Amino acid sequence: MKLLKLELRNFKPFLDLTLPDDGSTLPGGLIIIRGPNSTGKSSLLEAILWALWGPDSVELSNDELISFSSTFCSVVLTFEVAGAQYKVDRSYNPADKTNVVLFTKSGKAWKRIADKTQSVATKIDEILGLEWKQAQNTILVRQGEVAAISTAGPVMLRNLLVDIYDIELLNRMSSHLEYFESDLDSKTKALRADYRSPEDVKEQIEQSKKRILNFESSIKDRKEEILSTEKILKGIPDDDKLRTLNNIVSEIARKEHELELTNKEIERNLSQAGILDAETEIIQARLDSLKREKERVDAERESLNTKITSLSEEMGKVSGLQSDLKEKIDILSKPGRSKDEVICPTCSKPLSLKERDRLVSEYRHAIREGETKVKELDKDRKLQIVDAKKLEQRLSAISLSTNAAEKVKTTQEQVRSIQQAIEKYEQDLSKVLQAAGIADLNTLLKKFNTPTIGELQSYVSALKGDLRGAKKGTSDIEDNIRKEQALITELEGKEVMMKQMGAEIQEMERLSQHAKYVRRNLVNGFVADYIFQKRLIGIIRSATNQYVQFFTNAQYTSIDLEPTPATKRSGAGLLLKIWDERDQAWKKTSQLSFGDRTAISLALRLGISRTMSSIRPLKDSPIITPRVKTVMLDEPLGGLDKARRESVVSNLINDSNFEQILLITHTDVQGWEGVPIVEVAKAGFGSTATLGQ
Repeated sequence: MKLLKLELRNFKPFLDLTLPDDGSTLPGGLIIIRGPNSTGKSSLLEAILWALWGPDSVELSNDELISFSSTFCSVVLTFEVAGAQYKVDRSYNPADKTNVVLFTKSGKAWKRIADKTQSVATKIDEILGLEWKQAQNTILVRQGEVAAISTAGPVMLRNLLVDIYDIELLNRMSSHLEYFESDLDSKTKALRADYRSPEDVKEQIEQSKKRILNFESSIKDRKEEILSTEKILKGIPDDDKLRTLNNIVSEIARKEHELELTNKEIERNLSQAGILDAETEIIQARLDSLKREKERVDAERESLNTKITSLSEEMGKVSGLQSDLKEKIDILSKPGRSKDEVICPTCSKPLSLKERDRLVSEYRHAIREGETKVKELDKDRKLQIVDAKKLEQRLSAISLSTNAAEKVKTTQEQVRSIQQAIEKYEQDLSKVLQAAGIADLNTLLKKFNTPTIGELQSYVSALKGDLRGAKKGTSDIEDNIRKEQALITELEGKEVMMKQMGAEIQEMERLSQHAKYVRRNLVNGFVADYIFQKRLIGIIRSATNQYVQFFTNAQYTSIDLEPTPATKRSGAGLLLKIWDERDQAWKKTSQLSFGDRTAISLALRLGISRTMSSIRPLKDSPIITPRVKTVMLDEPLGGLDKARRESVVSNLINDSNFEQILLITHTDVQGWEGVPIVEVAKAGFGSTATLGQ
């Protein structure tokens, strides 16, 4: 596979990028992608992987791939496989989700060959000859992967190679055994959670039997209580009769109280009326007497009122005359008058001073006599008023006595009505008692030591409540006995089941130990002893040695992978050894400098990528012939010095094992003159990338 063109829209930092942008196609061989950190170099590789294999090929979700300033993203990748050109157009927006279309070039036009996620994935697997699981170890060397290989111990290195080469048959076998172990452990754990020792179950059975004996004893006591209560209730009238008796007794008591109040009212009215007996003739005679007395007092009051009115009028006349005389005196006694100006205020004739003085003297004498007369009249009137008030009081007393006498007559009729009602209730009471077979009410109440029918009803209600409680308690205890009996039956079965379960747990634990032994010592040992020793080591060695020599300027010429046996603390492993041509000795990676280890690890990783297109580690592994001769290296030069970096780049330029090599770096490299370079840089809120030399 050769990448021809890459078009990005709103993909991570790239808002609108076409690479190359001059209408040409990407060259073959080594292409260096360089730029400062955090500018988007790795995003270009992610765009290629996402276009081909979708979201499974990148660590971010689709939503996280969209530029912050946009609402969608898209990648169009044009590539060539075995002389045929293809184009995959993949886009995403949160509303419509993923849309992907695969085209093939027919003449000058693009022909759609798949337009659904699954159909495009199937078609790309068919075109490239590998799926994503294999592709990620074939074309991609991730950032940090070289460093991980350089520091890996034997066990980790073996596990890395097992994962990279995807030794399916043994992986499936190991996975099956792991699943089998996990399933056994889960089942054993579940059984242990439910398991109880048979002795514990037997103890539970004995406890249930003891509870049954206690329940049976309690039932006996409750049944005796029930019989006793039922016997007491048989001697008491039923609820309806008790209710009727209580109503009648209550009515009798109410009427008797009413009669008592009415008789007291009669006594008060008799006293008010001034009579001692409530006989009709006596009451009527008293009413007649009161009527006559009222008529007499009314006449006396009328006469007194007339006399009081007459005295008041006479007092008014005398008072008026006095006021007139006082006015005349004021006129005659005005100061500053000459004798010629004195005029009689009565006849308007001129008066001499002597005549005036005489008149003033006469007027004053008349005033004194009038005052005396007014006092006498007022005294007489007050006496008359006192007598009139006494008559009013007498009339009020006569009215009260008359009303009281009338009330006695009316109340006497109420007394007779109440007495008749009491007699009727007493007759009804007698009938009810007779129907209930009770001689009299007092006998019934005394028998149960209750002073009233109401308290007897409460007593009966309490007895019935106790009876219901005793019966329900008995029923509940009987239910408990049945439950305990059912529990005993269940526990007896559980005792047998626990014995079987104990044997099953022992068998499962034995199987689990056996499965662990097979997986750890046989399957994993087979991977180390056969797969790596007999098949892979030679292939990896021959594919890697060329890079080892190139990347180390021939100081190191070959590698070897020496299987290490499993120990109690760890599984089987692979020890990476390197031949040092200068020292003529095999060395472990721990004996090399960090730069040398990094160069050797990069060589090993490129050798692995070469073998992935043709390797078939097991006879039963599927034969896959990938058509991908492209590798993408993400920051593999970080641990190398300047000389090592120049050596690696120089040899990658001349590497004919791959159609294209995309090398990401932010480190300055010498010796790349003439190598196509994609410069990645910040541009506003996004990034840009341009292809040049």
